[in-house]
Amino acid sequence: MKSFAIAVLFCLLITACGGEDGSDYEADHVGTAASASILDPDGNVVGTAEFEQGPTGVLITVAMSGLTPGAHGIHLHEVGACTPDFKAAGGHITATDEAQHGLKNPQRTVDNHDNGDLPNLYAAADGIAHAEFFTSLVTVSGGSMPSLLDADGSTLVIHENPDDHITQPIGGAGGRVGCGIIQ
Repeated sequence: MKSFAIAVLFCLLITACGGEDGSDYEADHVGTAASASILDPDGNVVGTAEFEQGPTGVLITVAMSGLTPGAHGIHLHEVGACTPDFKAAGGHITATDEAQHGLKNPQRTVDNHDNGDLPNLYAAADGIAHAEFFTSLVTVSGGSMPSLLDADGSTLVIHENPDDHITQPIGGAGGRVGCGIIQ
């Protein structure tokens, strides 16, 4: 009887940790992927980004050239459009209107975080940047967090300056110097 009770408890825990139908979104979608060609303001392709759903979030791999050396803010934006002047990408992906930007922002909580926040992208002296980022605040497609491939799409935007991870709304990152529509 004791082992039966343990088995039932184990089954209930597995179901409780999954989705509404008892499945686990992340496990069901691991390997789901998307990509983006990153354009500069003149429309030239200057980089690529790959997005792969993992069991607990999205791994983002970025390769870019033509940047000024140093740190650049990089964010996930709410609309899958880049023109004109990259403003069509809208603001950062958020799940709430009260979202607080900044990974170091003391006003940020579990309930009001900016889902599009990422650490800075660093370019070498030759303007080339290669980086991997991980975020559990979005999904590639579906799930309880905002999806990169939702009805109006999403973009990856690179800014001219570093993100200070506190200042609203974009961490003082300045103008948009790269934009890629996630597909």
